[in-house]
Amino acid sequence: MDEKGLSVLKEQMKFIETHISWIFLTDEHVYKIKRPVKFTFLDFSTLEKRKYYCEEEVRLNKRLSPDIYLGVVPVVKRDGIFIEGEGEVLDYAVKMKRLPEEKKMDNLLEKNAVSQEDVENIAKIIADFHSRIDTITDDKYSSPEMVKEQVDDLSLHKETIEKACGMGEKVDFTLERAGRFMEKNREVFVKRQKEGKIKDCHGDLHSANIFIADKTYIFDCIEFSKEFRYIDTSSEIAFMAMDLDAFGKEKLTEAFVKKYVELSRDEELLLLLDYYKCYRANVRAKIAAIEYAQKPNADSKKRIAKYCELMERYAKKL
Repeated sequence: MDEKGLSVLKEQMKFIETHISWIFLTDEHVYKIKRPVKFTFLDFSTLEKRKYYCEEEVRLNKRLSPDIYLGVVPVVKRDGIFIEGEGEVLDYAVKMKRLPEEKKMDNLLEKNAVSQEDVENIAKIIADFHSRIDTITDDKYSSPEMVKEQVDDLSLHKETIEKACGMGEKVDFTLERAGRFMEKNREVFVKRQKEGKIKDCHGDLHSANIFIADKTYIFDCIEFSKEFRYIDTSSEIAFMAMDLDAFGKEKLTEAFVKKYVELSRDEELLLLLDYYKCYRANVRAKIAAIEYAQKPNADSKKRIAKYCELMERYAKKL
């Protein structure tokens, strides 16, 4: 869909833009259109690919929140531009049930309205999820080589990070420490592959992708990359743990990790937790850097600095 069509839809509905999506909101529904972008980690550059990944998003997210994901609908042109209905197909959108924004977990964390019981419940949901999803046996996924490549991808955004907030040295320090940790602990990563710890996970488990409402809804998993979804369960847990740390909720982090380890009986994941927390802060810094490169703004700059500080904190423990 081109900028003209985008402008027409923006006049009809509330609009949110991310580095990979255009999101339109009505009172009852959310419509998410994939931006025609291509990065090192995803490719939405053709209509066919965007349709495919819309379908994958619905399929994969129904594993955790089947009542949120309603299907894939066309964006069409007739006497105007509309989401759903008849007409020339311009693009595709994921249709979702809209939940109250004030119940999104990141907003609740800002208000100190998330309890230990809440995070322990999330740990239970994820432990159950991990127990029943597919185990990935292809040893290229979450191999030491693949994980290191994913961590080192941040170096491609060092220039933007330096330009935004002068933290290029933190990138260098973090990647050096992470690389050294990987060299020393390579066999742990390989062992976990062999023992079935690589699963078809959510891949993006953090508070902005969770609603705590009439029940807990976990949504917006990674659909565009098997490399980011076929991961060690310790990496999944580390994302949520890092996010809680980012809100200054270390006691909730401890409760979440403790409950997951208790239910999964996977104490070994603690050996890799700081490494993967460092990686997850790295990912958030990278996303903020991509957004800043697309459109320099104070919010992206603030998040780059926040997550660079956090990843350096974890790197010092490695």
